[in-house]
Amino acid sequence: MPQSLATPPGFVMWRTLPQGDDPGWKRQWFGNELDAGAVLNVRGIGIREPMFNADVHRPIGTGDWLIMFFHRPARLRRGEVEPSVEANTLVLWPPGAEQFYSFGTVANVEPHSWMHVEGSWVAAQVDENRLPVGTPIVLEDDALVVATLESMMEEMTAHEVPDRIILGNHFQNWARSVARSLQTRDPQHRIPAAILAVRAHLDEHVAALPVLDDLATIAGMSRSHLCHQFRRYFGTTISRYVVRKRMSLAERLLYDVTVRPGQIACMVGYPDIYQFSKQFKKTFGVSPTRYRRQHARANEG
Repeated sequence: MPQSLATPPGFVMWRTLPQGDDPGWKRQWFGNELDAGAVLNVRGIGIREPMFNADVHRPIGTGDWLIMFFHRPARLRRGEVEPSVEANTLVLWPPGAEQFYSFGTVANVEPHSWMHVEGSWVAAQVDENRLPVGTPIVLEDDALVVATLESMMEEMTAHEVPDRIILGNHFQNWARSVARSLQTRDPQHRIPAAILAVRAHLDEHVAALPVLDDLATIAGMSRSHLCHQFRRYFGTTISRYVVRKRMSLAERLLYDVTVRPGQIACMVGYPDIYQFSKQFKKTFGVSPTRYRRQHARANEG
């Protein structure tokens, strides 16, 4: 059975599991290393975990996909005191996207289920099934989410070496089932293929300066309509999406000490290292060099 880590990554507000009787919920962290080249990496799973922390806000996300299901009404907008989404709401936050969530009314009681996953397989299934990203969607009940998380956790914990194909099948079946449920009840939830094509182009050419006219041609619509549709489905502007993708990639590349900051700047679309450092500090609060130094010390410890 894989050995779980003693501490999760810094972006997770963690609490020790209760000792003794089964608390009625599950949580397991499987690793804290982001892998930019991963096909499918299951980093953590929680099932019916009470929401301990109020107003969890991550301006640039967690570097991976956070897929979260709220069993009860929850707050997904900053500054609100009343729940903004109903029970059985699902949200898919992609790498680099801003995250905010909180319990609806009572801490330590209201449950949520979640998984931290990353890799090209995850993105491919989300795109192929046209699942809404960053937009709350309501499912009929929690059975689909909980059953999949139970199966994935079983695969991750019951075997010395988890089978990535089995895990991939679980995730694919879940994505297809969610898509079928949404399409049956509300075809408007489907992300248009034209908008997905624009996002795929941005992801593939993250270092290039996006030209709105070119993106509009790919989408087959006017520039203003494209901007409106992109924000509608992905919850952010095209320019902010590109910056988040660039900074997320830069963060990962800084873990490779063989790559100089100047090289990373060019790799993520900043020929001018000054502009790259300025944007990185604006995003993470420290310069790229200091960020690398801090995390190098943390890894040594």
